[in-house]
Amino acid sequence: MSNDVAFLAEFSDGAPTRAALELAAGAAELAEGSGGSAVALAYGPGAADAAALGAAGASRAVLLGDDAAPAITHAAAAAATVRDLKPIALLAPATPNGRDLAAALVGLLGLPAFGPVRAVRIEGGTVRTEQATLQGTVITVSEPTDAAEQPAVVLVLPSTFTPREGGKGSAAVTKASAAAGPFDAARIVESHPAEAAVANLEEASIIVAGGRGVGSADGFAPLHELAAALGGAVGASRAAADAGWVPYQLQIGQTGKVVKPALYVGCGISGAIQHRVGMQTAQNVLAINKDPDAPIGEFADLFVVGDLFSIVPKLTAEIRRRKGL
Repeated sequence: MSNDVAFLAEFSDGAPTRAALELAAGAAELAEGSGGSAVALAYGPGAADAAALGAAGASRAVLLGDDAAPAITHAAAAAATVRDLKPIALLAPATPNGRDLAAALVGLLGLPAFGPVRAVRIEGGTVRTEQATLQGTVITVSEPTDAAEQPAVVLVLPSTFTPREGGKGSAAVTKASAAAGPFDAARIVESHPAEAAVANLEEASIIVAGGRGVGSADGFAPLHELAAALGGAVGASRAAADAGWVPYQLQIGQTGKVVKPALYVGCGISGAIQHRVGMQTAQNVLAINKDPDAPIGEFADLFVVGDLFSIVPKLTAEIRRRKGL
């Protein structure tokens, strides 16, 4: 087993995705502590330029493929690469493609898997992960029982790591050995691109979310305006999604998306444990609610008691004034 930390690096439209840049920074940080290097397993349109990942933290990159084929078709090449590298850990993004490819690797190689996790570290040559369990009331620290024998596959939540800015350097690129596998015939039969607001929710650094207190689909209009002024995205609680006020893709919580923004603005959200699971790792939480006893007030950094339809437009206007909009 080497001290290297590998990570799945997906490319889209000719450039590495946000998830790839986050994992590059995380792998570099972990590898530095373990005495190894960060190695990218690059795939997707544009992955031929994987050398650019050097500026993001990768020392080396292995090109699995640079076409638009489903990510899972690269499973055999990725498995062969992991066998050769013998990294201490393989980081995978908790995205649809990342989940597919990671699951295939776990099955093909019989590797231990963890996640999706909120934190990962390497201590004494052992990978340790932190994951929210029991509806977010308990943080579980897990590690593989045979850490010295095989790498751990770690599914990492968005925003767990922060991409490097202004980095320089180039990663040494090699091409993965061609290998036949059980997923080679996988094909994309139908594709429905998500709206930009939906696609960006998990990567947003600022989220304005609405709950039952918003009252209707029209009630989300002020939230959209606030999100636009802040340069953020709009999310929702399950109650709002169940009511049909927003698409289910915007739902945050136990049965929705897990997010980790720098700022989370909860409007008319009670803060029940099912919702808290999806946003509790936000760096700062601002809650606006008419109910002074709403559970969200127990963990919000700033709790404003009042009518969101009076407060949110004034907040939006003030932000626009300060920005000179």
